[in-house]
Amino acid sequence: MKIKLHPIGTEIAGDPNKTVLQICMENKIELKSLCKGTPSCAECRVKLLAGENNVIPPTKSELGLIGTSYYIDGRRLACQLRAFGDISLDITEHLTKDEVSAKKVRGFQVADRNFESKAVQGTLLLQEAGTPPSSTESSAKGKRNNR
Repeated sequence: MKIKLHPIGTEIAGDPNKTVLQICMENKIELKSLCKGTPSCAECRVKLLAGENNVIPPTKSELGLIGTSYYIDGRRLACQLRAFGDISLDITEHLTKDEVSAKKVRGFQVADRNFESKAVQGTLLLQEAGTPPSSTESSAKGKRNNR
C-alpha cells in the first residue's frame, strides 16, 4: 500500500494495521496533532483526494469531531484513517506558508522567452508572415470590398 502526500509529492509505504498519522510519524513527516492519536482534537485533518474505496469508513467518534467536512470535501482524521490500498492525501493544512508556496507553480511559464512572433494582423484570424491568405480568406475580403 502506498500513500501519496500532496502538495509535497512524497510517496510513502504504509501498513494497513497502522493509522496514517503513525505512518507519517515513522517517515518523519509531521502532521499537527495535539492529542497524538487519541481522537479528541481534530487537528490531524487530511483531505482524501483518491482511494476512497481503499479506506475504512469513519467511526462515530471521528464523525463527531470532523462534522460535516467529511461529507462536504472528504476530510478525515489521520489518527483514525487506516488504508488497505493506495490513497492520495492533501496535507496542505499541515505545511507552513513557505513550504506551500515553494511547491506551487503559479502562472504560465515559458522555457525560452526569446522568440520572434511570425504572426501578422490580417482579418479576424492571424496569419503567418509571408504566407498568402487562403482562398476562403481572399474570397471573404473580396465580398467585403464589393459592398
